Amino acid sequence: SREIVRECSKSIRNVHRNDISDAEKHIKFAQEKLNDLKSICSEISEISYAGYVLDAEREFVEAVMFYNFEVKGTIEPFSAFNLHPSSYIQGIGDTIGEWRRKALDHLRNLDIKKAETYLEIMEEGMEILNELDYPDALTGGLRRYADNARSIIERTRSDITNAFINDSLRKDLSKIIKNEI
Repeated sequence: SREIVRECSKSIRNVHRNDISDAEKHIKFAQEKLNDLKSICSEISEISYAGYVLDAEREFVEAVMFYNFEVKGTIEPFSAFNLHPSSYIQGIGDTIGEWRRKALDHLRNLDIKKAETYLEIMEEGMEILNELDYPDALTGGLRRYADNARSIIERTRSDITNAFINDSLRKDLSKIIKNEI
């Protein structure tokens, strides 16, 4: 399972670097290893819910979600994965953090519109988390993930708002300097 987590981490790093072809290779390799792990789990059902299996699934969801949004602009539904529901839920929560990083990258490049696109997808991910109303014992700590995601989204919204205000101020100051106001 460590190999799956490692490959998923590499895929996420590659997406951040806009190296989509390498990201896809790491996802495919992680998928193969996850299939192998699931095969073992089907033979030894006691390990299906072991922490290391669920962690590998969660990381896989995060890598696939992040990659697919970059490539297709979509969020994969739970039905696209053959894994435990808590892995999907936690994977979405973790992906929201990656989308925040992308939003901040775009803010650093003064691309507020693109940052807003990531805020919107973060909110879509949050809607999925909000639709699930089950006890924490069944969802693997959904409330904690949802609270963390909500905090990340609000910080991102604040950062985008501040960037917009700063950009407006910069433009106004530029006009003042040029005596255009």
